[in-house]
Amino acid sequence: MAYVVTCPCGVTIRDNNVDQFVKAVQKHGKEVHNQSASKEEVLAMARQE
Repeated sequence: MAYVVTCPCGVTIRDNNVDQFVKAVQKHGKEVHNQSASKEEVLAMARQE
């Protein structure tokens, strides 16, 4: 089962590993939008496929 999030800027991040997924979403948020999110916040935004 994959975790997926699509950012309002159009970037989609998908990973089967929850820890790698969270790190990728956090990295995107920080580098592109200068925003941070906790693991809980990331998982609340995600959907599972």
